Amino acid sequence: MARGPDRIAMDDLQKALAAIRESLGHNPSPAIIRRVRAGLADHAAALEEMRAATDPIGMPRATFDPADPKAIGRMVSIALLAQEMVSLREVKRAYGSGVYAIYYRGDHPLYAAISKTETPIYVGKADPAKDDASDAREQGPKLTDRLIEHAGTIATAEGYSNQLPQGLAPIGLADFTCRRLVCATNAQLVAEKHLISTFWPVWNSETKACWGMSKHGDSAGTRKNKRSPWDVVHPGRPWALDARLQDSLSPQEIAARIDKVLTDYPPRKDHAALLEEMLAGFRQDGAPKDAEVSPVGEEASGPDPEEVGGEDDE
Repeated sequence: MARGPDRIAMDDLQKALAAIRESLGHNPSPAIIRRVRAGLADHAAALEEMRAATDPIGMPRATFDPADPKAIGRMVSIALLAQEMVSLREVKRAYGSGVYAIYYRGDHPLYAAISKTETPIYVGKADPAKDDASDAREQGPKLTDRLIEHAGTIATAEGYSNQLPQGLAPIGLADFTCRRLVCATNAQLVAEKHLISTFWPVWNSETKACWGMSKHGDSAGTRKNKRSPWDVVHPGRPWALDARLQDSLSPQEIAARIDKVLTDYPPRKDHAALLEEMLAGFRQDGAPKDAEVSPVGEEASGPDPEEVGGEDDE
């Protein structure tokens, strides 16, 4: 008895899955594993759509669950965007941990595309002083302390402006603003992840363009190889000026990566349109997906654990 077309197609699908499993071998690289997992996730979604198409009863693509981490990330991100934008240099200490976004308003050539837009140059989180903190006082002044620390870092680079090598442009603290949101303990974790995959801010390490602003100082003698891209184009921190350090990326490579990010993810210029975009993530039919890989590419080099200053503290 001849097999039907559906059985033949299903057998082919089983063979394809077996071929994928065999292609992994015994010790696949992390990059191959990520690529296969991403591809399988896409096909799993397509399979579920096919399965739903054979059911005479309609099925929503998603069920809203306010306890779902992705839903929490979106809700907290929207709440952050509802906050007033204030000058970074005017942030005063206050209780609370949470998430924040830093924006650029100046004329630095690297950031011309995002200047005065709704796309942040950096987003981050501040974890509470106590893991089980139930209110802002128990969380401690972590959020404002982090922003004040970043303001000091930028001010240090500004103070080095009259010593910049040829071809580099200065930054000034007066050109930076921020939004901040005190939120429930642990909500900052998923919110930061959602904000990064929404904007791909060029100073975040995950974006792989100009990371390093949030590194902390240590001796170049304890870190044996490279200077972060942020310290390459915004020098001034004494521990990153050591002549023994090599640049992790050249200024030209940094500029190219920033251009790539801002080309693939054009800056958002309208606040209302941005909020509508964020709300679209809650739509049960046709909700957009968060991107998981930086626009510069999965294979592009990123932060090195041995960079002077240690790992970015985000």
